[in-house]
Amino acid sequence: MAYNKFKKLEDLRKRLGIKDVMEVWLPESLSEIKATSRLLEDLEEARYEALTTEKAKSEYIVVPIIKELHRHNVDKFSSFSGFEFNVDKSKGLTGFCDFILSAQAKQLEITAPIFCLVEAKNAEIEKGLAQCGAEMHAAQIYNERENNPQKIIYGCVTNAFSWCFLKLEEKKLYIDPNYVPLTFAKPHNVLSALQWILDKALAEK
Repeated sequence: MAYNKFKKLEDLRKRLGIKDVMEVWLPESLSEIKATSRLLEDLEEARYEALTTEKAKSEYIVVPIIKELHRHNVDKFSSFSGFEFNVDKSKGLTGFCDFILSAQAKQLEITAPIFCLVEAKNAEIEKGLAQCGAEMHAAQIYNERENNPQKIIYGCVTNAFSWCFLKLEEKKLYIDPNYVPLTFAKPHNVLSALQWILDKALAEK
């Protein structure tokens, strides 16, 4: 079993003992992070692409968002795309992750994972929640094993235009039901949420 075999939240409860909780936890008011002209230009160009596959949405929207987060946080974190993250085969916590953010900058290997991002399957957010929860639990175990425990691991499932944010505390997965929207002209809300999460995660490391 691999991360993408976790299809339902029920799988998390049965296999990993993780209980899901639907709860608003992101602050209602976030400090606005303004997008650079570079990101806005990238998104304007993306408007005219055929964004009908996960790969296209990843290349034209998700990756530019992560690059923008880097611009606002130089030398504060590392990001890993499509990396293999094998933590516990017996629990099915193996396989490739869409994106992982690490609390350590300029790394070539995953260290101190703090944030897992999963691209929604068939554009349906709900189909990616269990997979994201499994990856977050793997990050939790990895950090403890490396003597670098994190009180909270954060995560997100996105279809590029809606972003569902999650946090894992011990064995409870909190899923914020207020999906954060992104449009070609207004990526600010997503950037602000990501910045708030990054600040919290780095402060807790």
